[in-house]
Amino acid sequence: MESTHRERVETLLSEAAAEHASLRARLPSDLRESLPVDAQGVTRAIDHLAVAAGLSDSERRALIRPHAVNPAVLHARVFGGAPLTRDTVVASFVEGARVRADALVALADVIGGEPLGHKVRELLVADPPPAEADADDVTAALRATYAAHERAAMLIAARLDAE
Repeated sequence: MESTHRERVETLLSEAAAEHASLRARLPSDLRESLPVDAQGVTRAIDHLAVAAGLSDSERRALIRPHAVNPAVLHARVFGGAPLTRDTVVASFVEGARVRADALVALADVIGGEPLGHKVRELLVADPPPAEADADDVTAALRATYAAHERAAMLIAARLDAE
């Protein structure tokens, strides 16, 4: 029996969460803390949803192209393997969150028009990325943002299943 889009997205999110937990468990504590969230599940879900929506390869690439200019990538291009500062790491997570939010909104608009796009925007605006890397609650804010992305992906998948 073929699974629903919602089931497939749930699986992608669960698998990525397990991979992230496994990775964090193998890292020293100082490095572990630099990886408070992982977007692989949402990124995989976005690709699945884009394929299901009938987007072409070039349209799917356009959704993720902005990832090529996040702070960590730019740092590596300029400084090579020099260690990243905490601010750069957080900025990379924040920029990645913005890229994925834009992709989720674009998918919602394509799949469900303005009504779904509006619902997804509401979800994402309720838990925005943190504004400052040195804020005390930056990790909690990042986790809330990433969880909102997961909820948005599930909402889009549910819409696809309803069609």
